Amino acid sequence: MKAVQTSMIQFIQIPNQQFVIPVYQRPYKWTKVHCTRLLNDILKVSQPYSKTHFIGSVVYISDSQYLATKVKPLSIIDGQQRITTISLLFLAMARYIEDHPNNSFMTTSIELMQYIVNQHKQGDDYIKLRLTRRDKEIYDALVKREPMEDEYHNILVNYNFLYNQIKTGNWDIDKLHEGIARLMVVDVSLERENDDPQLIFESLNSTGAKLTQADLIRNYLLMDIQPTLQDKLYNSYWYPIEQKLSEENGELSSFIRDYLTIKNKKIPNKSNVYDEFKKFFEKFYTREPNSIQQFMQELLLYANYYEKMLKQVEKDKELNQYFNDLDNLEVKVAYPLLLKLYHDYDEGKLSKGDFVYIIQLIESLVIRRIFCSLPTNAVSKVLTAILKDVDEKDHVGSVEKIFGSRKGNQRFPNDDEFKKAFIVKDVYNLSIKNRKFILFKLENYNSKELLHIDSSITIEHIMPQSKKLSDKWIKALGDNWKEVHNVYLHTIGNLTLTGYNSEMSNKFFIEKRDMDGGFRDSRAKLNKGLRDLETWNETEIIKRAEQLFFDAGQIWRFPKVVLNNEEYKPILTLDDDWTGKKAKYFEFLGQKNEVRDFTQLYLTVISMIYDLAAETFLEVINQEEFQNRKFYFNNENEFPSYNRTKIPLSDIYLNTTLSSETKRKNLSLLFEKMELDEGDLTIYLE
Repeated sequence: MKAVQTSMIQFIQIPNQQFVIPVYQRPYKWTKVHCTRLLNDILKVSQPYSKTHFIGSVVYISDSQYLATKVKPLSIIDGQQRITTISLLFLAMARYIEDHPNNSFMTTSIELMQYIVNQHKQGDDYIKLRLTRRDKEIYDALVKREPMEDEYHNILVNYNFLYNQIKTGNWDIDKLHEGIARLMVVDVSLERENDDPQLIFESLNSTGAKLTQADLIRNYLLMDIQPTLQDKLYNSYWYPIEQKLSEENGELSSFIRDYLTIKNKKIPNKSNVYDEFKKFFEKFYTREPNSIQQFMQELLLYANYYEKMLKQVEKDKELNQYFNDLDNLEVKVAYPLLLKLYHDYDEGKLSKGDFVYIIQLIESLVIRRIFCSLPTNAVSKVLTAILKDVDEKDHVGSVEKIFGSRKGNQRFPNDDEFKKAFIVKDVYNLSIKNRKFILFKLENYNSKELLHIDSSITIEHIMPQSKKLSDKWIKALGDNWKEVHNVYLHTIGNLTLTGYNSEMSNKFFIEKRDMDGGFRDSRAKLNKGLRDLETWNETEIIKRAEQLFFDAGQIWRFPKVVLNNEEYKPILTLDDDWTGKKAKYFEFLGQKNEVRDFTQLYLTVISMIYDLAAETFLEVINQEEFQNRKFYFNNENEFPSYNRTKIPLSDIYLNTTLSSETKRKNLSLLFEKMELDEGDLTIYLE
């Protein structure tokens, strides 16, 4: 590696060289905001007696062998955004001079174009900056003054912005030229044979628009291989993946995170996907071209599955509908498991019927937990457990057993619990997506004439929301009308679908029933039971909810499996209540440990965490939150011997005079502060 300080102008103007943006680099991302900052820096440094201004490093790979009759290619691995923007600025300045021949400038367009093109070269060697794909098309057309169709492309938008800044008189061309001449960079030249471009790239990539996890992974895969192979792998695999999954809204990074979850049987932290990916890749693959290609082939295969689920473009209409349902429910935590199942289905290891049934069970798990007000974060842990233990010889049986065995906050609510919650749950104040999904799913169950979710169909409260009910309503609801209104207003029994919400308003039940477009005229299945009723009160609300539950129980079924005592493994996590429970053994960091009780579990897990990272552990437990909890003591005499236990090879005495629930909370806080994954700890009960 060679590094020297130079000016940006000296770096760019060297003849017969070309700045090549490798295919693995992300597209040009700078916006008008970035351009304005650069212009402001140039303005400051252009003032008389101003010093130079450092704008970072430009890192590139320089191949030692190239033809003398060709230009020298420099593969840019850091500095693309700055080089591209300054090139656009030079081009805007040159074009403005050409467009205004009567103006007097010290700087000439010929002088400026030496930064843009290699004079006397032709073809791909002519333009000094060679971008990738669509960026290249737009930039090359700008330089050659050719027509362009994409008027909103970032390259063209920024060029027009820079040109207009000059045109409006905000920037003097000669001052700009002088200012750019004072921009300094560190010119870092790497040799492919001797340097590790990826390590240098990681250490230098700390400025500019932040790279995504997918950007880093793409660079890791493609950076230090020969350009010809780079092009082949990028065009054959990575580019098709990018076409399927956009990184603009994080789809690609999310996909890779979910892919890693399948492979590692563990959900990586969103900010740690790149590091986890490198560990995974280095464990199972090598930097040999065939190995990288083998991996990218598999990644493209899974990206194809992911696109079909995420964007509902599966050709099988039934599967596509279930993917759409999960999307409406926003159950993205199911994607890792679905990816695994999709692959098994595609490989012929899983029948379509079983695939559909498992998707139905996932939807049922989510809906039942919504009604029973169980925490949503536990769903990902249940689904990850399936990834760990699913039996490819009996997908359905193993999935049902795992669903049926979960207890506490991870449980799959049974029919009795579901029914009790179904009747009294405030459905209307769920998210708009969830409440519509539930009602439309009930409406369309076993119906050939489907009613689709759209803005013309809205949710109607049969008993009005207004607290100022009419005398007719008060009489119908009875002496305890306030309590009935308060308890049942937003429950499933009092909600229906209509296209006449505003017309119904606060009308009495009979008026809503008999009006034009009322319940008697409605083609909605949810309104059939309302056609012949003469009143609406607590009894009818509960009766209707029970009738709707009959369908709900069929739509959102409980797993068929019945566990015998040998198969039943009650499990606890750090999300569950430990009160009154007795631990038998636990698994943590790949180790199984038998314990007498939660006290021994508590001490053993903490000791394992201490051994894992003693220095960080000591920093964490000395924070105020742990001090206030009387988590530990340094003085062995502070508590009687039967109330303290020493962590081996330390001076730390843990306080054991704590309830099981307090121990759980302490461990949960310790996992959070140590940035450990709670999913790595599984506790099995007596």
